[in-house]
Amino acid sequence: MAAPPETAARVVTCPICLDRFPWDETEPLEYDSREGRYKPVEQTEFSNPDVLADVRRLWYIRCPNTSDPDSPNHYLPVGYADYPDPLVIALIGRPRSGKTHLVVAMIRELLNGSAGSGLRAKALDVHQNNTFRRDFLDPFEHGTRLAGTRNDLGTYLQWLVLECGGVKRPLVFFDIAGEDYRNQVYNSRSTRFLVNAGAVLFVEDAAHVLHSAAEQQDLAFDGSLANPLGANATNEYVQEAKNRLRGGGVDLPCAVAVTKSDRLRYVSPADRWLRHDPGGGLSATDLLSETRDVYALFHGNRAADMMELYHHFRRCTMHFVSATGGAVSENTFPAGMRPMRVLAPLLALFAMAGLPVGPDAGLVGR
Repeated sequence: MAAPPETAARVVTCPICLDRFPWDETEPLEYDSREGRYKPVEQTEFSNPDVLADVRRLWYIRCPNTSDPDSPNHYLPVGYADYPDPLVIALIGRPRSGKTHLVVAMIRELLNGSAGSGLRAKALDVHQNNTFRRDFLDPFEHGTRLAGTRNDLGTYLQWLVLECGGVKRPLVFFDIAGEDYRNQVYNSRSTRFLVNAGAVLFVEDAAHVLHSAAEQQDLAFDGSLANPLGANATNEYVQEAKNRLRGGGVDLPCAVAVTKSDRLRYVSPADRWLRHDPGGGLSATDLLSETRDVYALFHGNRAADMMELYHHFRRCTMHFVSATGGAVSENTFPAGMRPMRVLAPLLALFAMAGLPVGPDAGLVGR
């Protein structure tokens, strides 16, 4: 009798270097925090499958692509092969627009189970999650201003597994320094993940789309958002990023977040949305209404680059958000961190990416 054919190894795409290779975890590694390096696992066979599952979550494999000078040795958690290909979410925005605070607030809400709609999230990369907690979550919880994004080539910020409606989907978040979109040396390397992006989140600081006088006065709160005399509120980082997306990214789910919208909390219509509590639900009608109001803000302040995103992407939503809920003072947030509506753009992206986050998911962004 002929031997049964061997099952072909699954071919995966490394989210860091984008190399494709057959998955092989016969030589797993584990991270030694004391030595600061990855070492071969001493024991890989266990008679108890529960014990194997417990220790295996700490294992990694090294990506076999060692020929790319732009990507030094990098490692993937073995859990990568247990799920479908991850949804790579790219954050795009100008320097100091609040991208890092926003994504940290989003991930914090997901890990704390605050998303509603039956969403649950857990970390897939244990070592990276520990680093993320130390460098980002802990300072955020203590009301400390986070440092700007570091230029670690190809490094993802966090890797989660999202479970919703019986569907499990890994999520990989990339956040790079805004300057890298303009830096000719780094643009081809650190933004390479955009080629593999499955969803994009554009971030714009509210102050950049408002009249400079209103910004200096911390807004006049007279209800007027128009900028009739100023030049277009341009965002060159938007175009630079779109140039790296496959086909311009027109088919990718797109969300636009107006960060630091707590500065608009007394200005209509942003005030209504900042007070709006969806109760963990997802309403395509509400998302369309909010998108209309954000678009009107951009239009009234001549933010043509941000308006054009709605027309460029086939499915797009726009949101008022605040990662901190207030202004910084001497590198701290005196009132603590009070995120406002930070999950709205993320839930919209999930819906547009096909995750079953609610009965309206198929209508979001249309």
